[in-house]
Amino acid sequence: MRIGDIEGTPEEIKDLVDNQGLDIGKYLKATPSITNKKFHNIGLLISIAIFLIINICVWTIDVSDPLEKISIVILLALICYITILIHQRHENFMISGLVILFSIVIMSVCLDFITPKDALQKIDNENPLKSSTSE
Repeated sequence: MRIGDIEGTPEEIKDLVDNQGLDIGKYLKATPSITNKKFHNIGLLISIAIFLIINICVWTIDVSDPLEKISIVILLALICYITILIHQRHENFMISGLVILFSIVIMSVCLDFITPKDALQKIDNENPLKSSTSE
């Protein structure tokens, strides 16, 4: 049996871990897997749909200030929830960061904080994939 750099029988590995006072869970960096991917995906799709529906409603309907504040709180909570679900699925901080970035840009455009033209220019100027050596 081999675990990382340690090789031996299960009893030898257990004795080594116990004698050294180590926590095998920290050494293995075991992450819990998604137990039910079907419900995980359904929850993700429903939360994305709610996010888009609220954004469309706020963008097309002239809402009052209290309702706009409530929708901002709900949208931010949905962004957090969607990001957590996507990060659980992919375990990649780059993907999670892009989800947060694009969700906030979509929310900002729908709430008229910025115009779509400004959003595209801002994304183009702050693109991390754009090489700065080409200038």
